[in-house]
Amino acid sequence: MNKNEQDMIRKIKEKSEQVPVPKALEPRQIEAKLAGKKKKVWTPARIGGLAAACLVLIVGVMVCQNYFKMEDATRDDKIAGSDVTISDSTKVESAAEYKDVYAYLEKYKKDQERDSAYTSSWARSLNDIRVDESADSKASGDAAQNIEESSTAAADTGMASGSYSETNVRQEGVDEGDTAKTDGTYLYVLKDKSDQIAIIDTRDNRMKQTATITVEDVSEIQEMYLDIERNQLIAVCDGYVGGKWNDDDYGYGQRANTTAVTYDISDRENPKEVGRVSQSGYYNSSRIADGYLYLFSDYYVTLDGITAKNPKSYIPLVNDNLIKETDICLPSISKADMYSIITSVSLENPNETAHSKALLADGGNLYVSNDNIYFYENVWQYSGKDVTTIRKVSYESGKLTAGAQCKIDGYINDSFSIDEYDGYLRVVVTDGDTNSVYVLDQELKETGSIKGLAEDERVYSARFMGKTGYFVTFKETDPLFSVDLSDPKNPKIIGALKIPGFSDYLHPYGKNKLLGIGMNVDEKTMSTDGVKLTMFDISDPENVKEEQTYVIENVYYTDVSYDYKAALVDAEKNLIGFAADSEGGREYYTFSYDEKQGFTCTMHEEINGNNMRITRGIYIEDMLYVIQGNIIEAYSLKDFKKVDDIIL
Repeated sequence: MNKNEQDMIRKIKEKSEQVPVPKALEPRQIEAKLAGKKKKVWTPARIGGLAAACLVLIVGVMVCQNYFKMEDATRDDKIAGSDVTISDSTKVESAAEYKDVYAYLEKYKKDQERDSAYTSSWARSLNDIRVDESADSKASGDAAQNIEESSTAAADTGMASGSYSETNVRQEGVDEGDTAKTDGTYLYVLKDKSDQIAIIDTRDNRMKQTATITVEDVSEIQEMYLDIERNQLIAVCDGYVGGKWNDDDYGYGQRANTTAVTYDISDRENPKEVGRVSQSGYYNSSRIADGYLYLFSDYYVTLDGITAKNPKSYIPLVNDNLIKETDICLPSISKADMYSIITSVSLENPNETAHSKALLADGGNLYVSNDNIYFYENVWQYSGKDVTTIRKVSYESGKLTAGAQCKIDGYINDSFSIDEYDGYLRVVVTDGDTNSVYVLDQELKETGSIKGLAEDERVYSARFMGKTGYFVTFKETDPLFSVDLSDPKNPKIIGALKIPGFSDYLHPYGKNKLLGIGMNVDEKTMSTDGVKLTMFDISDPENVKEEQTYVIENVYYTDVSYDYKAALVDAEKNLIGFAADSEGGREYYTFSYDEKQGFTCTMHEEINGNNMRITRGIYIEDMLYVIQGNIIEAYSLKDFKKVDDIIL
């Protein structure tokens, strides 16, 4: 596969991210289907090829739904078309009336009808793309490295230390939902079928299920939160208007519904529902900050069904009420047929919504800082130029305020590559054959930048730590770049450490240490022979050192690569844990770290249970709980011997 084809596959991936992926095509489902096959040496090409094949299938569905349009095809079968128009406005514009929204969608509908005649030409061009494993396709990992859910990495100080672990979050002080939580005494676990949450008493080092929460009138529980201060559990769920899924409704985004249901768990044996709110769209993500739940969903408009006299045909609902005209933010691009909806809910009053915003969009991702929500979209131009648009919505005590917007060249790898600090937004992007760093002020105006970095490589991971940023690019070696961001007007590359392999996840580990988790790569064959742990010494950002490394041989995959919540990292407890796949099956690994001795593998135990959900590791005091579906296994952190297990 040549580079143009690789870029095309990547762009197909980015376009497909706005379409809900069927359960059968989720990464865990694909992995399960491959579980019986032997895997020895995995090259980036093979990993990328598998993902690319899945993406082509997804795109086939998109063609049928006209999500991806082509305006022309040249005679030599090269794809051509017109670029998306991107506004030069520096402010997010709100609608004055519903008719403003209707006018935009109606125009888009007509453009879509005009362009759809060329879709078949584009689809035929896909037949020219061949995904193979030849030596000249080394970089095809570009197609699908870091496949993840929305949105997706962890806080600067790492996981909270103490008597029990907390969910590994992207931003310190901003909580995130997960499929398993603990309050230090009880475990709360989403069961296999995603229709119930089990409450497990862990006292006396013995697990006992005390209650089960069944959320009524929803289709699937996605994540949960614990509000320990108020003795509440919040279940965030997907559902459909009118109840259960109807096959006739497939593809109609208006039928999707996201619901947050709050339970009083003061009596762990008898949880009681105390609040419920809902909004249109598929569940995307959520956060808890400053005493409020912020709920994000994606609402897809069925353009054929919109009518000017019926706003419900194109305006999303919150608690069965139309979102206010002035709370709808118009897009910064010429092609957008969905909304990203944000709703705030006070934890004190979980039966009512505080405020809502709906951003007309084409599908994107979000990063939530301690003060602002940044919604960013990669806009692939047919001319071959990648552009990212960023829109800012501030939040305070549940109040949402639309602010500035901008556009920058290149695309953002994931939410680790965008970070707010001291009033400035720092962004790392891959721009064509190179990479760039941007620093933006509160109005999202560029104050400084670095361009032309690491030619013919792309960003695999990043981590911002105060006034210093670190990011990894990869092609044949793994350069860890250090960036001095102390002067927003003059960011500087101050270090570059090149080592074999790549880290696709970076995590602070105590003072002056940075943990990297990724793959070990043979520089001659470009094949991977195992998962690589690296501890970087960052005491001198200008001279970062690879302090210690550890390769888990014949392990070809970790959950951490695309789900940062799968990482259990606590420097004070000297504990690193994650699940990984090998020829022998699926195992949970734990490591300790010492500057002189390096990494020590303290445990690797087979994981039992249905692997349709990503494994979680949680500790309470000196007990480690490995959670896989309906099976929980408990191990002592003193000698790492199994103590107990339970089937839910």
